Amino acid sequence: MIKGVIFDLGSTLIYFDGDWGQAWEEALEELRSALHDAGIEDAPDEITAEFARRMEAYRHARLDDYQERSTANVLNEALRAAGKSAPDDGKIASTLERMYARTELYWKPVPGVKDVLRQLESQGLRMALLSNAGDEENVQRLIDRAGIRRHLDPILISAALGVRKPSPQPYELILSQWNLEPEQAVMVGDRLDQDILGAQRVGMHQIWLRAYAEPDQHSSSEAEMTGETLADVPLLIEHLNSKG
Repeated sequence: MIKGVIFDLGSTLIYFDGDWGQAWEEALEELRSALHDAGIEDAPDEITAEFARRMEAYRHARLDDYQERSTANVLNEALRAAGKSAPDDGKIASTLERMYARTELYWKPVPGVKDVLRQLESQGLRMALLSNAGDEENVQRLIDRAGIRRHLDPILISAALGVRKPSPQPYELILSQWNLEPEQAVMVGDRLDQDILGAQRVGMHQIWLRAYAEPDQHSSSEAEMTGETLADVPLLIEHLNSKG
């Protein structure tokens, strides 16, 4: 019997309504301005370019080693590479908040997300969030913008944990907190190589949602169940329970 549901965030509970390349360029332009305002006046273009390069390298590396390198660390590395002393943590955080504010504008709640969460909650199911992301505060703001925090406990973000899905560790942390066995929980997400593979590694059930998933995903993992939209999840959980 399923007693707990772990959700991914991006492209599962919220979706990106825009062109990512354009949004990222807007974010980098805001980073340039924020660096200047933080007192880095003579090399914001150089630092921003180095940051963008390092972010691209990090995005590839994390797919192989599942280690999370926070965006703050990447920015500090870019500053050091340019021979600049990093501002204090507060200024780094405010600089990144300004940068992420540009991309946060494009994230929208998946249609009907609150109705689905309330339905599952009414059935006595526990719900958690497990998100791969390089900036914890960015994810926390997105959760609040979507108005879904009250339904999710715990909320685990890889930037705070230091490890990413599909590492088994974050799944095991949630199961331990809930005092549930893996077969009593299901992972719901859009990434076969992260959400689904991680759940399989700990023996959890899995539901892959396709509506906002990247097409042509390359993964050896095949989800136990597949749904088109988030609205399909309650019925799919019923099917899992009927299988015993």
